[in-house]
Amino acid sequence: MRFLSLLALATTLAAAPLSRPYTVEHYDVHLTPDLAAQRIAGEVTIRFRSQIDLLGAVELDAGSLEISSVLENQRTPYFEHSGGRLIIDLATPAHQQEVRTLTIRYVARAAKGLVFYPDQIYTSFFTHDWLPSNDRPDDRATLRLVIDPPPHTKVAASGRFDGTAWLVESATPPFLFAFALGDFAESTIRVDGVTLRTLGKANVSAPTADVLRFFAERTGHAYSGATYTQVFAHGKVEQEAVGLTLLPESYAETLATHPEDLWLLAHELAHQWYAVGIQCKDWSDFWLNEGLATFLADAFLEHRYGKARYEQEIQRSRALYEAQAAQGKDRPLSYPDWQDSDQVGGAIPYHKGAWFLAELRRQLTDEVFWAGLRLYTKDHWNTPVTSNDFERSMDTAAHKDLSKLFQRWVF
Repeated sequence: MRFLSLLALATTLAAAPLSRPYTVEHYDVHLTPDLAAQRIAGEVTIRFRSQIDLLGAVELDAGSLEISSVLENQRTPYFEHSGGRLIIDLATPAHQQEVRTLTIRYVARAAKGLVFYPDQIYTSFFTHDWLPSNDRPDDRATLRLVIDPPPHTKVAASGRFDGTAWLVESATPPFLFAFALGDFAESTIRVDGVTLRTLGKANVSAPTADVLRFFAERTGHAYSGATYTQVFAHGKVEQEAVGLTLLPESYAETLATHPEDLWLLAHELAHQWYAVGIQCKDWSDFWLNEGLATFLADAFLEHRYGKARYEQEIQRSRALYEAQAAQGKDRPLSYPDWQDSDQVGGAIPYHKGAWFLAELRRQLTDEVFWAGLRLYTKDHWNTPVTSNDFERSMDTAAHKDLSKLFQRWVF
C-alpha cells in the first residue's frame, strides 16, 4: 500500500495541484543569508491542522528551493519536489483536526520572489521562492521569522520585532510575509503614535504622515501597527507586506525632484488597510486589494492637489482598462478562474477596480460612498472578505439594492 501511495504522489506532480485539505497555523522560520554567495540557508517548522480524516500527504509551494531534508517527529518521510510543488508523504495519516509539524531545511537562491544584489537581499510577493509554504491567500497563518543578518546590514521584515524575531501575530496570507536586508541608510520619526521607519536614501516622512492621516479619516480606521517601514531598494520592487513596503530607490530619486509624484507611496500604504487589515478570501476577489488601493491613491492625490488630479488618475485607469477590453481581455472583477498568484495581476483588478469605485462614488455621492467604505472597514477588519461583503456594506450605506450595478462590473 505504501508503494502505491508513493506512485500516486509522483503522478500528481505532473498533474493539477492537489486539493489541500489542511490549514497551516504557524511558520517558525530561521534564515541565514549569505550575500557573497547569493544564497540563503533556511529552516522552517510548519504547524498544520488536518481538515479531513486520514490525511496522507501534504502539498506545499516550494518554487525552485533546494530541499535538503524533511522531518516529521524525528522521522524522515518520503517527499517529492517538482514543478514548484513539494509533496510530503506523512509517516502515518493524520485524523481530522489533528495537529502535526513538519521541519524542512532548504537553500534559497535568486528567483522571482527573492532578489539578490551584492549589498542587498529582499523578497517580492512570491513567498514560496524563499519559504516552503501553502502560498494561497485562503490559508492564513502566523509567522515567527529569525534572520541572522550579515555584518553592517539593517533588516526589515513583516510584523513586530521583539528583539530576536519578527512576529506576525494575526493569521495572514503568506504573500504578505516579506523581508529586506542590506547596507541601508536609516531614519525614523514618530507621528501620531506610529514610528515611521525609512531604509534607504529617501525623505518621505512628511508625505507618509499625510497619507496615514487621510486614510484613517476616509476609512474610519487608524493605522493599526506600531511601526511602518518603507525600504527603498535596488531594482524595480513594489511590494506591500505586514507593516512594510518595498519600493525602488529610483522612486526616492524621483520624489526628490518631483515631490508631487506620491501615487505609488499612497498606493502601497493603502494596502495596510486593504490587503493586510482586510484580506480578500482568495484570488477571485483580488480587486478588493488592488482596486481599492489604486482608487485610494487617486483619492489622496485629489485631497492634496485637487479634483483635476483625481480625474486625471481615474481617466488613466479607464484607458488602461479599456485597452484590455479592446484586446478581448475583459473579465468580471470577481473572477474565480484566477487560481494562483501568477494569474491575478494586470489592469483588470487594479484599473477596472479603480474605475468601478470612481463610478460607484459618482452614483452614490461622496457622503454615501465614504460611509459605505467606513462600514465595510469596520465590519470586516482582520477578516477575509468577498465581493459580496463589499456590496452589502455599500447597500446598507446607500439604503438601496445595488445588485444591478455590481452585476455589471463585479460579477
